[in-house]
Amino acid sequence: MTLTIEMLFPEIANLHGDNANIDYLARCLPDARVIRTGLNETPAFVSRKVDLVYLGPLTESGQIRAIARLAPHKSRIDELIQTGTHFLFTHNAMECLGSRIVNAEMKYDIPGVGIFDFSTEVGMFERYTGKVMGSFEGTSQPIVGYKSQFSMVSSSPEIPGFMATSRGIGRNPTTHVEGVRRENFVGTSLIGPVLLMNPHLTEWLLSSLVPSREPQLALSEFAVAAYDARLREFQDTKMWSEFERVTG
Repeated sequence: MTLTIEMLFPEIANLHGDNANIDYLARCLPDARVIRTGLNETPAFVSRKVDLVYLGPLTESGQIRAIARLAPHKSRIDELIQTGTHFLFTHNAMECLGSRIVNAEMKYDIPGVGIFDFSTEVGMFERYTGKVMGSFEGTSQPIVGYKSQFSMVSSSPEIPGFMATSRGIGRNPTTHVEGVRRENFVGTSLIGPVLLMNPHLTEWLLSSLVPSREPQLALSEFAVAAYDARLREFQDTKMWSEFERVTG
């Protein structure tokens, strides 16, 4: 049976080169079908089986448009998460599924899709840029990546995170909990693209999507060598600034 990956709204969810997550995943799964669902189209996951749903980084106005398109399908998204469908939402895409997004500078306070009970505060003059390294239960190797964002997420500690940071901030500068993980839903604020930067994470995802066969990384030698070099850099204390840490 053909594995299906749905890439949501690529015409607006395309910042930071993160759509390379799906380009790379498609190279690792050459027999998979990739559906690119436009903003004005009904998502394929609404009426058919999709194995992985992906949404990448958006502008602030793009978030509003994505929420409007996803909100009518809240119950379907809930159902798919509960029954184990894979989701990967990167950077600020996961914020669309929270309870609210508040932007004081642009003067809006809007409800999110409401899948997760967290709120997002956007500060257009308070961009945070920094590195992140931490642990994810699916791999023995650390996750590494970068953040560059105007927004911070506030949530209950009961909401499971994607990873626990050992360096760098989590959902906001006061917590080591980064992103969201529920069943096979993974949401992370990391940019990179995270799958290209973390081949061991990609192997975990491939094994989870197709448990019947050994995961095969595309360009494995180069991907792992690049990761190893980046990890050595991230493990060097001198490479970290004072602001790249959890406070409070």
